[in-house]
Amino acid sequence: MLVSVITLGCKVNEYESQSILNQLKMAGDEICEGLVKADAYVINTCAVTNTAERKSRQVLAKIHKLNPNAKVVVCGCAVEANPSQFLKNKNVIAILGNEGKNEIIKFIESKNRELKAINNEVYTPTARPIATRTRQYIKIQDGCNYFCTYCIIPYLRGRSRSRDINDILDEIRHTNANEIVLTGINMSDYRIDGKLGLKTLIKEIDKLGIRFRISSLECNVLDDEMIAILKESRNFCPHFHISLQSACNATLKRMNRRYTIEEYIRIVNKIRENFSLASISTDIIVGFKGETEEEFNITVENLKKINFSFIHIFPYSERKGTLATKFQDNVDKCEQKRREYILQQINSDCKEKFYNQNKNTIHKVLIEESVDGKVSLGYTDNYIYTYIDAKCNSGDIVEVRLTDIYNNGMKAVLV
Repeated sequence: MLVSVITLGCKVNEYESQSILNQLKMAGDEICEGLVKADAYVINTCAVTNTAERKSRQVLAKIHKLNPNAKVVVCGCAVEANPSQFLKNKNVIAILGNEGKNEIIKFIESKNRELKAINNEVYTPTARPIATRTRQYIKIQDGCNYFCTYCIIPYLRGRSRSRDINDILDEIRHTNANEIVLTGINMSDYRIDGKLGLKTLIKEIDKLGIRFRISSLECNVLDDEMIAILKESRNFCPHFHISLQSACNATLKRMNRRYTIEEYIRIVNKIRENFSLASISTDIIVGFKGETEEEFNITVENLKKINFSFIHIFPYSERKGTLATKFQDNVDKCEQKRREYILQQINSDCKEKFYNQNKNTIHKVLIEESVDGKVSLGYTDNYIYTYIDAKCNSGDIVEVRLTDIYNNGMKAVLV
């Protein structure tokens, strides 16, 4: 039987989907990924926004067009949020939330239709993901204790639980990939024996001699000691994705974020003192409850001052069950779109400045694919998508000089 796994949402979902693929493969199924014609499908859903949850439902309709008789298993956050939206679909033979992905074959065979409670006390190990020669995600943590007022994820993923450090290191030792990406729901809260342990984990990973990235961090973990550890590393890729959400203190306070914009800017400046060409990206929610024109203008000015390499911009999406639903003063949808457009222009300017900074600089690129045997594609260590005018092998790490801005990245030549 050919089973396709379809993944929506975050890097944690991507890791867990690769684990699901491996479980299916070990059970004797033929496997593939994405919206292709197959006998059965597993949809690993997302519910971080209303749009993400809607996309999860839309995938079912697309599958029906590909194969009206397909058997479908739906798992993940959108199921945790509202299982009934999937159970009423005749193609869906089983559902599971975020607990149970590690034993998906059992849930499929039992045609499970009830969610398993999330274990809030202990990290649940999963099957190792499908091997790759390029980039491998490594999940180190699950859940979140922060309860930002706009965020539904702590209710869908549960409390913060950390994976055993020895298990993480063992998986990295046995990976075939030439680059790993540490990921989790809130990696900044990664703990060893109950104490914050991300610095210890990074130092141990660095000893293994494999190129590594960190997918997303809260700014509070990037103190002087952490920045020094990363600077001393021989294998760290200087791309910092640091969650922000708003660049105005009044908005940050309503969001229940744990820093001020002044603290955030101080950390960004410290990073740039130590990593001159580091990519620094972030997430911004536009049109949050009660965001006045003055608050928005403060965010605009601070974003221009910080000058990110890239900004992920999300219109505020109210999620049932979060504290923000009790707040007053919704931002009008048209006004929200106007503000989003302004931030997109800032983002375009920031990307262009970052690319121009990197012209004629030397970087190491992990090759992901080759097109027509003429152009090789991959990301630099500081996360610029690169078009190399040469044939290279997938999985190789090559040294290049960046030359010109091109499409969504830059052109490069081999050094």
